[in-house]
Amino acid sequence: MIQPDPATADARNRAWRTFLQGLGIDVAAAVLLAAGPIVIGSDFAWTRAYWLTLAGLAGKTAIQTAVSYGMRKMLPPPGAK
Repeated sequence: MIQPDPATADARNRAWRTFLQGLGIDVAAAVLLAAGPIVIGSDFAWTRAYWLTLAGLAGKTAIQTAVSYGMRKMLPPPGAK
């Protein structure tokens, strides 16, 4: 089996960690958006605005992950190959 070069492996690792961090933020935001109105007693509905907000957060995570991978490949940390 051919191993990827160290920079690619590190870039994938960083991108994966960034994805998981962003996903955690997205899930927390989704829970807060749903639970907030329930806690204060107002009605909650799965509206178009709610879904667009969640889609925007997921899009942010995808872009953030790709940028993390690209930045590691283009600008490696000092001393890295």
